[in-house]
Amino acid sequence: MGGIEIAPLVSVATIGLAVVTESLTWYEAPAVMAALFASHLIIRRGRPFVHFLPLAKRLVPASGPLIVLVMTLASGFVARRANMPSQKLAVVCVAGSLGIVLLSFCRWPRRRAVRVALLGNAELVTALAQALAVHPSAGHLVGYIGERSAGPLQSHDHRLGPESELAAIVERNGIDLLLVSSEEVRRSAFALLAANCLDMKVRVIELVSFCEETFGLTALAAIEPRWLESVLHPSYQPGTPRSKRLLDVVVSLVAGLLAAPVLIVLAVLVKLDGGPALYRQIRIGERGRPFEILKMRSMRSTGGHEQWSSRTDPRITWIGRFMRRTHLDELPQIVNVLRGDMSIVGPRPEQPGLAERLRSAIPYYDVRHLVRPGLTGWAQVRGGYAGSEVGSALKVCYDLYYIKHRSFSVDCVILLETVRTLVFDRQWQNVSAHQALALPGGLGVLSNQTTPFPRT
Repeated sequence: MGGIEIAPLVSVATIGLAVVTESLTWYEAPAVMAALFASHLIIRRGRPFVHFLPLAKRLVPASGPLIVLVMTLASGFVARRANMPSQKLAVVCVAGSLGIVLLSFCRWPRRRAVRVALLGNAELVTALAQALAVHPSAGHLVGYIGERSAGPLQSHDHRLGPESELAAIVERNGIDLLLVSSEEVRRSAFALLAANCLDMKVRVIELVSFCEETFGLTALAAIEPRWLESVLHPSYQPGTPRSKRLLDVVVSLVAGLLAAPVLIVLAVLVKLDGGPALYRQIRIGERGRPFEILKMRSMRSTGGHEQWSSRTDPRITWIGRFMRRTHLDELPQIVNVLRGDMSIVGPRPEQPGLAERLRSAIPYYDVRHLVRPGLTGWAQVRGGYAGSEVGSALKVCYDLYYIKHRSFSVDCVILLETVRTLVFDRQWQNVSAHQALALPGGLGVLSNQTTPFPRT
């Protein structure tokens, strides 16, 4: 239990205290009830994502009591009343938010670890064990059920038995959760469960869905064509919603005004280092359309051929190293956002040559072109620089997750987490464990199935 779990209770308690300590008028009472609904909606929409993002885990739940204060203040303006909410109400609301933040740091008693077994595809057992090792609260991998793996497995990732003995294995090992690794295994598993395990407490979930809920990525090693249903479903909204475009314009204008003095100073420093201040490069955008991206020049030219960059790239200049560490070199892309080439939040755009290489090696790579590329994104706050084809494949796992779950509230959470990464520079934690899950067999295993996206 943490801040996200107790946030609704604290919010209700805050509103109760607000009613007791404040003699609410006819226009303030509806505002308080609307605040309760709004805070509940924010917490509910943010719950699946704050599990992965440290700053959002503290602040999203704490927004509930503050909304009470803001809406009460707004109701006064609507009713053309000049009086502000009383000091008592302000103290109660602020104390409620601070209480949620403080409680989110508390260490709560650990529940019994969920005992997990993988059904089929034994090659993924070791990778899944590595990923769960950095997320112990998500569960403990007991082993796998199915045929023996052709490759070597770690000693603790042992075979529990064949699928035909599913009921006995679940009972004997106290399995709480079965992870189904493929459509073929899924069909046979549910037939066995229907015949033998309906009275047991064991639960079943697809491996891809488990990875999305637990690790915040769509594992390429376990993905199947039926996953495309999530982005082809009638309820899925393609393109750029108006709310997202409004967020892009507002954030870009505010950021542009604040960043203008910084950009002028950086432009002068880059010019003193020799060469132009701005760097222009063709990137692949929405629907596969190329566009010209703007950046502050942070590297020395090497002849114009496309190649990977990294945090320790020898081409980086002295001022470029500072800009890349603070991501200030990306600020000119505000112009790209205002033009409509990019969004504030989305997958990072890639160079045409590198994109073509990745497209031929990574399945579902072109799905990331369903949305506009972004200044920041889920892959940026979770995975950092790619630096190679394998690193790019891991970032595709994060991009697919974002494309499936994107919404206005998710974009706001990602923006919040981007601030944290800019300040603390900690978006590269536990990448190796997730990489093992996403690519246990390397790109050679993945390149046998690509899904080209039609270009317009």
